[in-house]
Amino acid sequence: MVFSALFGALIFVSQVQSRAAHGDQSADEQQIRKIEQDWISAIVKRNASYLQKLETEDYTFTGPDGKLLSKQEDIENTTTGDTVFDDFKIDSVKGRFYGDTAVVNGLGTIKAHEKDRDLGGKYSWTDVFVKQNGEWKAVAAQLTPLAPEKK
Repeated sequence: MVFSALFGALIFVSQVQSRAAHGDQSADEQQIRKIEQDWISAIVKRNASYLQKLETEDYTFTGPDGKLLSKQEDIENTTTGDTVFDDFKIDSVKGRFYGDTAVVNGLGTIKAHEKDRDLGGKYSWTDVFVKQNGEWKAVAAQLTPLAPEKK
């Protein structure tokens, strides 16, 4: 009898904790989705102050060419470089959470150019965030062009 009451109490507590965890995750997921959209908007608008605030000091970006950029190199390249983003649309995004770490995979359609060279097309990306002092910060990102679909 005591065992079944204890077992029932444990199940109840785990259900409450599970709901609380999912509730937090849902709030975190909403925050991450908003950050992804705001980040893309900042890239298109060449908004250095948003990137400065979002990216950690040891942030790294792996570009479509495989080149690894530091935070400062990424901000400089995004805001003053030859690559210009005319539009960047999120087609899908999915986040997974591991405590105070989030790994986000996305697919998007980009309209961009570098001088006269068209860089538009479909891209996939992976962003890694950590929660620091209650705020999600980007620690790493990678962007890869998708091969054109065969017709």
